[in-house]
Amino acid sequence: MDFKRIEWIFFLAFLGVNIFLISIYREARSEQNIVSRSNQKIPIEQRLASENIKSEGKFSKEKILGYYLSAKPTNMDEQMEKERANGTDSELVNGQTTTDGAVLNHVVNDGAYLRNNGRMTDTLQNYFERTNNLMFQKEYTYIPEWDRLDGDYIELFAAQTYEGIPINDTSSRLGITVRKEDDSLTVVSYTQTHVNHLTPLREAMTLYSEEDAVNTLYINNKIPSNATLKWQQLAYTLTLKVRGKNVYVPAWFVAIETPDETVQIERVNALTNRIITNTTVRIVENT
Repeated sequence: MDFKRIEWIFFLAFLGVNIFLISIYREARSEQNIVSRSNQKIPIEQRLASENIKSEGKFSKEKILGYYLSAKPTNMDEQMEKERANGTDSELVNGQTTTDGAVLNHVVNDGAYLRNNGRMTDTLQNYFERTNNLMFQKEYTYIPEWDRLDGDYIELFAAQTYEGIPINDTSSRLGITVRKEDDSLTVVSYTQTHVNHLTPLREAMTLYSEEDAVNTLYINNKIPSNATLKWQQLAYTLTLKVRGKNVYVPAWFVAIETPDETVQIERVNALTNRIITNTTVRIVENT
């Protein structure tokens, strides 16, 4: 066989292999781009439904403003001393009230009750405003998503807010224990914490939306198949303690009920859109 002819045969074979490989590469790139673009266009609700993940309605795309907030925990020991010094004649002062630093516990003995009429938000807010046995009562807002409703005794929760956004942290919370009695709920006791001098640390910033937060949890495999999204809420969360002051950032709280019926709460920083569920609070001591 002619050597020149052999060279041409090898050249054509090599050229054919290269053309074949290039075509495969281009096809793969094309498919990758199609998948990428299609994923961006497919609504998060549809992607959740494809894995039998249940949710109610569409997730909001609204991007509102939020802050880094600073606040100082209220010393309940000192606050009770002020109440007593003012000569306040109330069950709060004269009844079964104990304080331990920033925490106040009170056992209710005045027979206060809440009508279980299906409008618990209005009922509880009315109780806050009319009771004389609760300090800073007008600063708390009832948060129904946090309720614990199992058993004969249930727990209702309220929190301080800043420009309509609640603080979801034990440093600023009112937990009320009530007893079920027919069509009413009798208030048994409550535990209270409070912060004062809530102040923005910098200018307001645009926050990531509810849809952004759910999408971040989904693509990071934090929402298992066959789960149910119980609720989503924007709230401030404690991230830092600096020389006796708390620093809060806005975050999306997402309650996920897994197939085994346990509920896990995931947190997504609304300023960075990063998951902070397992992030611990940093503490900066005096130097």
